[in-house]
Amino acid sequence: MEKYVKKYHLKDPQQYEDEREYWRNKTPEERLMALEAIRKTWHKLNPKKDGNERGLRRVIRIIDPE
Repeated sequence: MEKYVKKYHLKDPQQYEDEREYWRNKTPEERLMALEAIRKTWHKLNPKKDGNERGLRRVIRIIDPE
């Protein structure tokens, strides 16, 4: 996979169109390889202590207005 860097101003809307165009030009295999690399990185940064792959944690906070 060829790597390159392009800098944008945070509020520049052109960055989103350029990103879409970048991924449109990739083959399905290249897209899948990129997704797998992201998934592996995420698992390295967020190891499960019990080995259970439950997904995202949900938190509910109930506030009683008394």
